Amino acid sequence: MFQSSKQQFSIGGLIHVPDHLRKLDEQAFTPLLISVGPIHRSNPKLQTMKKCKVQFCECFIQRANINLQNLVHTIRDKEEEIRSYYAETVVSSISNDDFVKMILVDGMFILEFLIQSYLLWEGEDPTIRIPEWMHPILRFDLVLLENQLPFFVLEMLFKQANFPAELGSKDSEPLSLTKLAFYFFACYHVQMMPPWIFDTQIEHLTDLVRFFFVCGRQQHRGPGGAKLSYSATQLHKAGVKFKVAPEEYGGHCRHFLDIRFDLKNGVLEIPCIELNNEKIRLIRNIIALEQSHYVGDAYVTDFFIILDILINTSKDVDLLCDKGILVNCLGDSNAAAFAVNNLNNTILWDYMNSDYLKICEDLNAFYTEPWHKWKATSTLWRQYFRTPWIAASTCAAIILLVFTAIQTVCSLRSTKW
Repeated sequence: MFQSSKQQFSIGGLIHVPDHLRKLDEQAFTPLLISVGPIHRSNPKLQTMKKCKVQFCECFIQRANINLQNLVHTIRDKEEEIRSYYAETVVSSISNDDFVKMILVDGMFILEFLIQSYLLWEGEDPTIRIPEWMHPILRFDLVLLENQLPFFVLEMLFKQANFPAELGSKDSEPLSLTKLAFYFFACYHVQMMPPWIFDTQIEHLTDLVRFFFVCGRQQHRGPGGAKLSYSATQLHKAGVKFKVAPEEYGGHCRHFLDIRFDLKNGVLEIPCIELNNEKIRLIRNIIALEQSHYVGDAYVTDFFIILDILINTSKDVDLLCDKGILVNCLGDSNAAAFAVNNLNNTILWDYMNSDYLKICEDLNAFYTEPWHKWKATSTLWRQYFRTPWIAASTCAAIILLVFTAIQTVCSLRSTKW
């Protein structure tokens, strides 16, 4: 199973966005509906959900058949450890009682929301009805890096619960926090790993979504950044054939970060990426997590650095869209190019996925080989002359263009100025 070499030291705590990344896009790290934990608790725009939180907490206490005082003692015993997950400047002004209450309310809300979402997915009516438009926004708010509780807090509260036996009984597997989280964030989990074989320690829900992207594969990372010298359109003109990666490879679901380059045939395979505002915000949060907590294992950052190098202009976006590699939901191609290029501003990357380093070397070598450019040109030439009729039409068009140019020149020379 995947074991990570995490960087345990962080100036801002484990739940923290580095300031130089936050300044690039404040909104990418700010929840839209609900605050979780201490960082955004004083945001006036998020206060309207307090009543909803309390309703979910009351429902959880009843469903779990649990003593509230026992939950309070459970959180209080771990208060110091929980505080260590956040920057001292954030939690120092919060009293012990307020801190324990905040963590308890937010934790119970998350658990009850996960349970109700799971039961709704199974076809049962939710205990508390909230507008449908809120569900995707709340789901996204719960993966923002600054909107997290330590995962062990959720585990402690879940283990204290005494749920009825019929809860989640439609599935052969017993209800667990991992199972609830896997189903709730299934839209990010393309590999669909069964929750019962998941035994990786995660820090919080943002960390879980990052795991879905990396999905247990830990490649070696070597010193030096990517040294790819050419954009997608430049490589395409040199004969590189861009292809969307198949969803399965060797009988297994394709890894989200799995880029492959066949040097012999000049085929570069890249998984399909949908670019929309939600995806850009999510990637910003995962990159921020990697920059603060996975400095040695920044695999998601590596992927988007490669994409950044491939995309310089709108023409690169158009090419990758034509090949099915990009699905642009950001508007025009310039907007998509700007969004990708802006993801890696101020990113520090002294190391890179060694597989990507090899791909960059091979792409550079492929580009500099004159034979490949000649072959690409001849292929284009054959496209214009693949049948006698197309060849005749093309020649006629060229001759007409030449005669038009000659006529224009003669007219200009005969004109008295």
